[in-house]
Amino acid sequence: MKKVIKTGLLFTLIVSLLGYGSMQGECQQKTDSIRLFLLSFAIPGLGQYHGGSQGYAKLFFATELALWSGYYYNSIMKDASSEDYYSYAALHAGVNPSGFGTSYVNAVGAYNSSFEYNASKMQSSANPVLYTGSKSWDWQSVEDRLRFRNLRERELDYENNIKYCIAGIVLNHFIAGLHASKFSNVDSKHMSALTINVLDQGLGATFFRSF
Repeated sequence: MKKVIKTGLLFTLIVSLLGYGSMQGECQQKTDSIRLFLLSFAIPGLGQYHGGSQGYAKLFFATELALWSGYYYNSIMKDASSEDYYSYAALHAGVNPSGFGTSYVNAVGAYNSSFEYNASKMQSSANPVLYTGSKSWDWQSVEDRLRFRNLRERELDYENNIKYCIAGIVLNHFIAGLHASKFSNVDSKHMSALTINVLDQGLGATFFRSF
């Protein structure tokens, strides 16, 4: 009877140790996973570096560097394009559209003169927005107006590229974080193991934990 009680107590202890080791392992794994996610979410590649994957760390960091380089390049080119078509309009249409808004810039590129624009809007709208005074323009030729439109479209292309770069940067941070969080599954620094052996006198157990 005593032997049965001892065996039962030993088995209970073994199950408790197994459950405790499993809970500790799961908690540690969750902590590591969150830590690696946050590291790579902040700086793509950092979580991979701490997780022991140098190759992926370089890949995510290089991607981040390329995206930021693209962002700054397109920002500089966008500003340069704006200055180009502002100066071009001042030289060939007698007006600098800087600061007058997108609708005004589009009107300057669509009509040969403010007189033509105003006449068109008065016929098609009950409450037209008219451009007079300092907002008046008159292109020297249709070719000059089309050239202005091309310069404006080039600026819009750079603006779209900037949006793509920003989207890519955000996506790279999320993907890098999610990818890095998986490395906690293969981290063996805090692994534990429990071995149960059947002996002549009863059950035997060996609990192993690495630090």
